[in-house]
Amino acid sequence: MPFFVGIKRRNEIIKKLILVGLSIILVLLVGVVFTSTLKASSPKVEYLGQARYGDYIVGKFRVNGEIAFCLDHAKISPPTGTSYSGGNAYKNEQVRAILYYGYGGVENEVGNNDTGLVATTIALDSVMNNNHSSGRERIPGYKKLMEHAKKKDVPSTSIKFSKEKVQSYLEGNVQKTEKIIFKADKKNSITLNIPKEVILHYDGKKFSNKKVKITGGGSFHFTAPLDYGKDIKYEKIKPSLGKYQSILFTASSSKYQRLGSGLLTDPEPNINLSVGFEVRQKKINVQHIDKYSGEVLEKESYTRNIGSTYSFSPKKSIAKGKEKFIPVNTNKKTGTLGSKDVTIKFYYNLERSVTVNYYDNRTGDKIKETKKYKKVRGEKYTEKHPTIKDGEYTYRYVKATGDKESGTIGGKNIVINYHYDKPLAKLSFDKLQIYTTQWEKGLPVKVYLSKELNYKSSLKDMIDKKITVALYRGTTKVASKTYTVKELPKKINMTIPAKYLKINDKALYTVKFTGFDKNDFKITAAASELSTDGYAASEKTIKATSEKQKELSYKGVVMTEKTPSAGKVYYERLAFPLKKIEKKKTGYGFMRGIDLHYENEIGGSIKPSFNFEVPTSLVDSYLAYTKKGVRSLIPMEQTSSTNKKQGEMSVYDLVYELPHVNVERHTGSLFSDDQVASKDKRISYDLVDGGRKFYSPIWAELGKYDTKIKSKPMGVNLVKTEVTEQLELYASMYAHMDSKTIDQDEVLLKPVYADNPFPNGLPDGWTKKDLDWVMSR
Repeated sequence: MPFFVGIKRRNEIIKKLILVGLSIILVLLVGVVFTSTLKASSPKVEYLGQARYGDYIVGKFRVNGEIAFCLDHAKISPPTGTSYSGGNAYKNEQVRAILYYGYGGVENEVGNNDTGLVATTIALDSVMNNNHSSGRERIPGYKKLMEHAKKKDVPSTSIKFSKEKVQSYLEGNVQKTEKIIFKADKKNSITLNIPKEVILHYDGKKFSNKKVKITGGGSFHFTAPLDYGKDIKYEKIKPSLGKYQSILFTASSSKYQRLGSGLLTDPEPNINLSVGFEVRQKKINVQHIDKYSGEVLEKESYTRNIGSTYSFSPKKSIAKGKEKFIPVNTNKKTGTLGSKDVTIKFYYNLERSVTVNYYDNRTGDKIKETKKYKKVRGEKYTEKHPTIKDGEYTYRYVKATGDKESGTIGGKNIVINYHYDKPLAKLSFDKLQIYTTQWEKGLPVKVYLSKELNYKSSLKDMIDKKITVALYRGTTKVASKTYTVKELPKKINMTIPAKYLKINDKALYTVKFTGFDKNDFKITAAASELSTDGYAASEKTIKATSEKQKELSYKGVVMTEKTPSAGKVYYERLAFPLKKIEKKKTGYGFMRGIDLHYENEIGGSIKPSFNFEVPTSLVDSYLAYTKKGVRSLIPMEQTSSTNKKQGEMSVYDLVYELPHVNVERHTGSLFSDDQVASKDKRISYDLVDGGRKFYSPIWAELGKYDTKIKSKPMGVNLVKTEVTEQLELYASMYAHMDSKTIDQDEVLLKPVYADNPFPNGLPDGWTKKDLDWVMSR
């Protein structure tokens, strides 16, 4: 905050307080904006305490909210609220210098602490009251302020230019002004805004299109291009430094100190600068004129420096639409440019020519070198389109445009354009493949073709022109796809719909190109269509028995293929050997297996599934197999699998066997592995490995039973197999009294006591006849 400062030596303070109270302090306000007329209202004075250095104590004051310094040593310090008159300018260069370099000044050299405040206040009192006691020089900063007071060296705010109005002159290829000096204190400066077309040369540097600071004493000049013709005017230029004045305030009562303030005013716009430029070039207009019509064929305009020499020649030729002009003569025109624009004229004659162009009608590109020759008005001419070849193609003539093909030369050039084209693409069928599937799914078809484009794919015709690839069954179109030339792929997938098919269907199919303009495509007759048979899956059931066959086998078509030069059929094959079931006694088991061999010439896979079907009466009651009426289905398990590739062919060798069973001792009951793993509660005795066999019940009835090995649909043709074999039970495991095969039965149990087998009496239900049978064995 700014302060009002009273000063006294410590020993003087005691005396003065007794005699006259506080010293009167002159206050100087610093940092407010100065105006020539000050307000007449009484300033507001505030006492804020003391500042001290050594024996020197001064009061801190604020007047109108700004810092202040006391001037009078012998008068009373004004208390807060003391009435003062409005301030007046105080023209004292020593006071102004102390304020400028002192506490709170523009170039403060004593600091903003209490010591600096005391030094500034003591220096002001010394000047105002001529009080220069030697003790004051011990205050830091005091001597420095008194030296400034002696020099009266507050910077001057006076400014002017050495010349306020300058005019450019021609120097080389630029306009240049004389040097201009900014006459002002070195601490002062101005700022000039430089246009982008003009260069300011100052302090060894060049500036353009920016603001440049010029310091006092600096010299500068301007340059501009020759075609620049605007004046630069700087009006009411403000310097960086404002005027610095001291103001004196007087108390209403003469017993109080005078107060003083240092005021810094805004810079005043008090200088102008005008810089004049003018265009120092002229134009040379060159016209090229048709000698007969006076029409200006071409024209140019050049800008040249005044006083420079020029030289222009006519053009070798001028093309105007379809016409060509040549100069009447080739003489140059020269001169020196004066103060006026110059127009130079060259004259030309019309040269008539016949031009014949040969274009590709699709692209607009030239396909043959242009034929061109000269004619004069009135001469006859005649043309006719020639035959043009390109490799294997002979271009097709389409049309002629431009001028007539024959006639008399008139007042213009003759241009005849012949237009040709060739096919957009060369097409051929390379391969047709039809795959075998179930008829309800439709038959997959693959069409491979060759496509050689004669034009870039970006050509509009490549997008607009279309062609259809259609598949026929006889004369009926069953599938088709339409493409633009650009879109036409080299491989097309189609499907023969199910509505044209049935189980085990076979028919001849043909693929063709249809729906196209023959001028757009080149298709040779040999490669314009392909035909091959298509097969729907046979879905057959192949029945067999070892009594008639040693092997069950099947061969079916999986794909047909046709190329322009050959046809081929691809097959799948499956086979497995057949083996009879040997006749058995009841309770004995036998193995039943399938050693399946499968081949697919196009690499397909197979996932067979087989069931062994037997009468349910032959199945042990503990085994849980699927029942179908009076028969049971025993699922066979795959126990071996090998797969290999032979070129494109895939080969599988698969083995399927009956599920493994476990035989319970004493009872002969059968249990599956799952039942054993789950610890079936019906298992009462030890189990014996029964292998992968089928066991008939011990007490089964003797006779012949039909067994079958059936498969689910397999392979591409979804064929099913059904192998029928008879199981003959010709004798029993245990002989019994009713057995008709007693001589062949496996086991006969006899009592230990042959002469009296039942000492405790016959078993319930037995008769003497039964006893006799046992005794006779």
